Amino acid sequence: MEKYYLFGAGNNAWGVISFFGKENILAIVDNEIKKAGQKMMDIPVISFEQYLQKRSDNTIIITAAVYETIENQLREAGIVNYYIAPMIQMGMASVEQMIDEWHLIQKDKIILFGYNPIGRKIVREMLKHQYSGQLEVILQKEIERKWADEDDLIITHLEQIVPKETVIAFSSDDAAFLREKSKINIEIFHIFDLVMESNKSSISKLKKWKNVHKGEECFIVGNGPSLRMEDLEKIHRSGIASFGMNLIYKIFENTSWRPTYYVFSDYNMMRQYYDEIRMLPRENLFIKNFYYMDDTPQMEDANYYPGYGERCYLEKQLFSKDISQAVYGGYSVMYDALQIAIYMGYQKIYLLGADFSYLGDPAQKGNHFYDNKAEDKRLIAGKPHIYITLEAMRKAKEYGQNHGVAIYNATRGGKLEVFPRIDFDKLIGR
Repeated sequence: MEKYYLFGAGNNAWGVISFFGKENILAIVDNEIKKAGQKMMDIPVISFEQYLQKRSDNTIIITAAVYETIENQLREAGIVNYYIAPMIQMGMASVEQMIDEWHLIQKDKIILFGYNPIGRKIVREMLKHQYSGQLEVILQKEIERKWADEDDLIITHLEQIVPKETVIAFSSDDAAFLREKSKINIEIFHIFDLVMESNKSSISKLKKWKNVHKGEECFIVGNGPSLRMEDLEKIHRSGIASFGMNLIYKIFENTSWRPTYYVFSDYNMMRQYYDEIRMLPRENLFIKNFYYMDDTPQMEDANYYPGYGERCYLEKQLFSKDISQAVYGGYSVMYDALQIAIYMGYQKIYLLGADFSYLGDPAQKGNHFYDNKAEDKRLIAGKPHIYITLEAMRKAKEYGQNHGVAIYNATRGGKLEVFPRIDFDKLIGR
């Protein structure tokens, strides 16, 4: 099995390690000095300088969500043997599931549109199943030729495909390209079209939330430092429904307020605070499903919602119309909460504590309302990318306007100007 270096020691690295196996990861490269010397699943985290000293021919898999800077960094160092991984931590079917649900063993010929580490894993697993058909590849980059030769794949071209042949695509763009360019009837399998096995049991449970609050209003309470304890008390007295997120439960001992719904979307946070989070009421607890990645037990009665492994930020940003199928990432748990709230039917949504500004490391004090209650800060906190989240919020506003949902920003100050402002005290005092 090929062994890889990863670049990026954030949440997505956990998913990539789970998918390829930690025994196949040599080390994790990261540009954040604070992470060098740590370990993830017993895999050492090293700096880019340390990697350059070891430099090898092994492929680098870029796991970071924001990869453009890393890609430029590698190119400037003369490194071209790299692959940009999907957001596997968000959810992607296993190779075994792909083989089973697509009945790949029964196909006489399989064509891969590009040859990357995921494609290579598919090929290796097919051969373990004694696949006797023909394996071909349409190269996307010249660097892929080396792997294709090593694995005895036949190199073909799009115009050589004949009707009813099977082609595996590794992105929706590639799948769309194949459908457009191939003038014949071919069978196209897109690796993100499959519902993960660990999400299938959640679908019916999530569908019960569809429009249960149709026409109602709610607060989505962020954890920005502008939030005040008396704000929560006012929401409590008003009786208006609310969503809480991440570690805001740290202040429960100081307020009567309890969110109607609770949302968690950060894998590192879930791992570090699992024992505390599982003590929350779970029937209205929504957790992004990361539980295929390790042995952490699922919380009985909680609502596990699926993420989406394909990268869809900025110009490709998506907003979910059905949370049982996918909740799209926007680099903020608030974006997840917006998709869940609109799915539930809320038609007036007020954001509070959405400051949209950070002081350096997001884990340092001063970035969260509950800082004085959270002395044990996260061990690994990813960088915020405000520009990505702002684009996600623009998508939420657009989706809301197209579906009769009004979203307002009731935050005191802050830098989020996507939504119209509304005065919290006048709103809650009516």
